[in-house]
Amino acid sequence: MDRLTIVRPTNDLNWVKARNRNGEEGMIPTSYVEHYRVIYKDNKLTIDEEEFFEHLTKLVEHYEKDADGLCTQLKRSVPKQGRREDAVDAVKLFKAAGWSINRQDLKLLDSIGKGEFGDVLLGEWIGLKVAVKRLKDSSRAAQGLLEEASLMTSLKHNNLVNLLGLVFEDSCILLVTEFMSKGSLVDYLRHACSGMEYLESQKVVHRDLAARNVLISEEGVAKVCDFGLAHEMNLKLDGGKFPIKWTAPEALRHSPLADVMKHVEKGYRMEAPDCCPPEVYQLMKESWDLDPHERPTFHEAHERLAQLQHSTLA
Repeated sequence: MDRLTIVRPTNDLNWVKARNRNGEEGMIPTSYVEHYRVIYKDNKLTIDEEEFFEHLTKLVEHYEKDADGLCTQLKRSVPKQGRREDAVDAVKLFKAAGWSINRQDLKLLDSIGKGEFGDVLLGEWIGLKVAVKRLKDSSRAAQGLLEEASLMTSLKHNNLVNLLGLVFEDSCILLVTEFMSKGSLVDYLRHACSGMEYLESQKVVHRDLAARNVLISEEGVAKVCDFGLAHEMNLKLDGGKFPIKWTAPEALRHSPLADVMKHVEKGYRMEAPDCCPPEVYQLMKESWDLDPHERPTFHEAHERLAQLQHSTLA
């Protein structure tokens, strides 16, 4: 059987244009093509429910290296008509709108993280500390980065990281944003978890560990406060008021809020927040286990958050 390469889709969903080994082109039915469904499960993407990926780029890159169960190893994406021209036009528009930064004015310093499209570096631009996304060598990554930048140019708010500009070179694209010196929420989670680890070692239960009870110091350190509901571990959780959102399921079972417990026992759990790292959501789900003995201790949670921070900066 001759191997065919898909050249491009057509306006008819039942047919695609393909080329054989001799370079001859023709139309083939889409039923001739193997289709694989990408499944979204547990905040990750998979095709066979054996290999899981954080985002689509990693999934495609995996099957470019190895077929791993597919009918063939992925070779290249099907080109979309006008895509290359669209990218060139996008670069021209960014430059015309004044978003282009002179590469000579930008100094790249240490690596501070990794993103979907490449590395994130600390940089210096006209005297300002900035964060710089350095693009991976990939056409998919280039398209994704340009789409992200296009969206950022239309959005400006005190509580959004602002785009400062882009550097366009023959070999790469650099996206420059304001630098957030205090780090990410993962750092503050780690601080709060460290404080709770200490309470755990002292056999004290806080009973009201909520976002409002984690305060940030001027030095950027998160500290747990408000011990009004704190009790020693050997005291029962009966009498008085307690906050439903932050209360362990077993404390609800014999309370006026027992109806809520029924939903928990049936498996209801909150979905992952937008942009929540899969590792953090996995830790959240384990912490919601109905069996208290199966939940991670604050010591274990603290170690895992520290590992997450290390792997992010590695």
